[in-house]
Amino acid sequence: MGLFYGFFRGIRAYGPAFRIMLSGRFSWFFLFPVLLLVLFYIGGEWLVASAGNSLSGMAEQKIAAWLEGISWLSWLVDTAGFLIRFLIKLLYLFLFFTFGGYLVLILMSPVYSWLSERTERELTGKSYPFDAKQMLWEVGRGVMLACRNMVFQLLISLVLFLCSFIPLVGLLTPFALFFVSAYFYGFSFIDYAVERKRFNIRKSTAYMKKNSGMVMGVGTVFAFSLLIPWVSILACCFVSLFSVVAGTVIVNEMQE
Repeated sequence: MGLFYGFFRGIRAYGPAFRIMLSGRFSWFFLFPVLLLVLFYIGGEWLVASAGNSLSGMAEQKIAAWLEGISWLSWLVDTAGFLIRFLIKLLYLFLFFTFGGYLVLILMSPVYSWLSERTERELTGKSYPFDAKQMLWEVGRGVMLACRNMVFQLLISLVLFLCSFIPLVGLLTPFALFFVSAYFYGFSFIDYAVERKRFNIRKSTAYMKKNSGMVMGVGTVFAFSLLIPWVSILACCFVSLFSVVAGTVIVNEMQE
């Protein structure tokens, strides 16, 4: 399959994916992103508040001890505490928006595995009897692949970042970074359908390389959702469901 043909075929798979997800039998899957977003909000606020208060408290004590007896500099204590809490918040937001896509993939892994199986049943009529051991294995594989892909993406992104300092080459770096992330996201989504074919990770990796255009096409829509200002995590939580279905659709199309 040619790179560009496969890419647009991956994009086209979102047509059937939208029809499936918006049907009455699948619409209740949208409850899971809502629950995840609530978890993100509550967990994030607690984490930022705990870390910020703890670190700022220690810093304020140290600075107060250093400035003991210098009353005209007492304002530095409160200012330092404010700056530390502010920087903790910025660090959290940076990490959240940088790695949030993979965090969604890891936490939603059980849902994606189930959704992909339901999609295949919808497309082919083939059903898989529930097996708790098999389900845990599929979830574990999904989490492991998401972590593996995140590491590979970070390493490749680092190399591309260093290349960005080369004249002219640097102009292409943002596009390369985007499509690298699209490939690894697409890999994660398509693998939920591929693993039911009893592909081990090595065979799955070879499959993705052979169909890299298709993989990038599926991952591109999700990668775009992460670029939406202010609501990227909100958007990607919902878009990821369509990406899993699109990945399952295209894997089944290629077997026909």
